[in-house]
Amino acid sequence: MGAPKLLAGLCLSVPVLLLIVMVVLIGADPGQACAAAVSGGMQEPTGQSVAGLNDRQLQLARNGVVIGKQRREPEQVIIAELAAQATESTLRNLANPTVPESLRYANDGLGYDHDSVGPHQMRASVWGGAGMVSLMNPVYQINWFYQQADRYAGQSLSSPELAQAVERSAPDVYATQMELARRLYAMFASIDPPSVTGTTGGLQPSGCGSEGSGAPLSGDDGAFGAAVVAAAQRWIGTPYVWAGGDVTGPTGGGFDCSGLTLYAVYQASGGRIRLPHYTQYQQDSRQARPVPFADRQPGDLIFFTKPGKSASHHVAIYLGHNASGQDMVLHAPDVAETVRISPLAAVQGPDRLVVRRYNTSPTTAPAPGRSTRPGPAGRD
Repeated sequence: MGAPKLLAGLCLSVPVLLLIVMVVLIGADPGQACAAAVSGGMQEPTGQSVAGLNDRQLQLARNGVVIGKQRREPEQVIIAELAAQATESTLRNLANPTVPESLRYANDGLGYDHDSVGPHQMRASVWGGAGMVSLMNPVYQINWFYQQADRYAGQSLSSPELAQAVERSAPDVYATQMELARRLYAMFASIDPPSVTGTTGGLQPSGCGSEGSGAPLSGDDGAFGAAVVAAAQRWIGTPYVWAGGDVTGPTGGGFDCSGLTLYAVYQASGGRIRLPHYTQYQQDSRQARPVPFADRQPGDLIFFTKPGKSASHHVAIYLGHNASGQDMVLHAPDVAETVRISPLAAVQGPDRLVVRRYNTSPTTAPAPGRSTRPGPAGRD
């Protein structure tokens, strides 16, 4: 959501009024929103295919249709909701590094538009009174759209006009998604909400349980990873300095790659994890847990090793996927560059990747044969 949405939200900025609106429109208990939309939150495969969309995206579209039908919304309103999702987030439940708490919830990637989160890109600074557990809940956000749209009932707005009235984004931007929105509506319009309720097998809506996009990440890994990202992202734009960075921040005017990661992990752990200033020794730390690449989460460290070499030469902080599905990392790249966010593929090249996750109790010993004396800092 851009600046126009913030201006719209400021009309509700008085705390008491905001609380009243949130309670009346959405309900103070996010669990009630979940219970009210059980049939809209199925996480089973859709059994459908649309070029360019994965099944997670199609599940969000299906939820938009089913929740709309449950609410007895007209067809053009449901199509407006689908067009809004497609425009705002490309049908993804997006977390945002600017809102570190959002990284604690399972998501479909990262967005970077101000402090917007979720499939409808609701701004945390405007709608945050509902709590992040609600804002990262796709069912909640879909209901939010319909509740806002109901305010325009009787005004004979077209689907793109209605999406614009609710979202308040760039003029005519939603019209570009009308063909896709109509196709998605036709794909799922035959679903009968009562029959869906009977076939969910007890599954809770997306974001309303221990699984699915929008659900809190298990254990402390999600919270710790979010803290690692939050600690590092404040230094975006800081110059690369070889051997730069310690537990207090930049040294010599900047960071190198392992200086940035040791700082972020130290800060996220409240000083309980103090990594050495060398990539391979960080990778071999007793507090580093090996993680399969497929199980990577925001805040994990990714180590890069050149072909034919045994020691890593670079490290980056994993951020998750962007709206296009690309893996993104935060790192201090090299001399004459600055701390930045980059696509993982652009950093990797032919390197071998290893993922490590950190916690505050020893889990793994250093790899056999590794020295524990201080090594060189940064790349190579």
